Amino acid sequence: MLFVHGVGIREPDYARTAIAQLRTQFRAATNDPNADDDLVIESAYWAPAVVEREDRLSERAVPGFASGWFSAMNKLTQKVATGSNLSLVPLALSGLVRHVPGVPKIHWPTLRWAVTNFIGDVVSYQVSPHSREVYDAVHAEVAKALGRLADRAPDAPLFVVAHSLGSVIAADHFYDLSKGRRRGATPLEGGRTLTGFYTLGSPIALWTQRDGDFARPPQIPARTSRDQMLATAAEWINFYDADDVLAFPLKGLSEEWDKAVDEDRSVSVGAPIISMSPVSHVAYWNDAAVIRPIANSMAWLWNARRDPAPRS
Repeated sequence: MLFVHGVGIREPDYARTAIAQLRTQFRAATNDPNADDDLVIESAYWAPAVVEREDRLSERAVPGFASGWFSAMNKLTQKVATGSNLSLVPLALSGLVRHVPGVPKIHWPTLRWAVTNFIGDVVSYQVSPHSREVYDAVHAEVAKALGRLADRAPDAPLFVVAHSLGSVIAADHFYDLSKGRRRGATPLEGGRTLTGFYTLGSPIALWTQRDGDFARPPQIPARTSRDQMLATAAEWINFYDADDVLAFPLKGLSEEWDKAVDEDRSVSVGAPIISMSPVSHVAYWNDAAVIRPIANSMAWLWNARRDPAPRS
């Protein structure tokens, strides 16, 4: 299984709480206390490819300020990613701050931090006629994570959980693999065992406006597997919170998207009140409404391989 983070992540262990919850839910769904021993999980950490550029921009635009306020926001986001609902409160309240005394150049510092993180990552990630340095560096990290998985399970069914911009990155990666633009030494690294794709708070819909064939969605290879269990388990579920302004449904974009995506699942993520605000965008990782159905899907395949039975 592969986790791919979105914007605002600055620590490689961002998924540790989500992984722990997934293992717990998986054991419960299989009714086997040792079942999660069969789960091989890695996290792709691509942030280093972009954070240096963003920090340099922030320091030049507002010297001294970015290293204080922006750093605090990054720390709160990391705490949220690793399961702290309490950290959602100061993160949300900070978005109401319009002006910080002594900093005349900018207003709305938290909103500016959010824009810097999201728009900054997006701009850096795009391939231009002059450079694809960041794009290639990001995908090198995804490839490394897949390589670590393949070292232990080169032919295993692959389940991918990707958040925010990470969902775009994951979709790009597997699309490139399917078109031969990127190669993998094993079936897993080559994307040929991709079985479950779970996008959380995804802005992929915005990327369909980009020129080129990315307007066509990546496919789930397991759908056409000769292994009927894999074909049955194959799915793409797009989780989105209606209050998350960066998340969009995917079905309905075109006939191809209707076929590629099995379900746009509306969820309410995050602590009460916070879940009714755009801050919900950072709360998908550890919410049971997201983690439990993913664990259940994986558990169904695990159980089916032990005791074949029709999927209900």
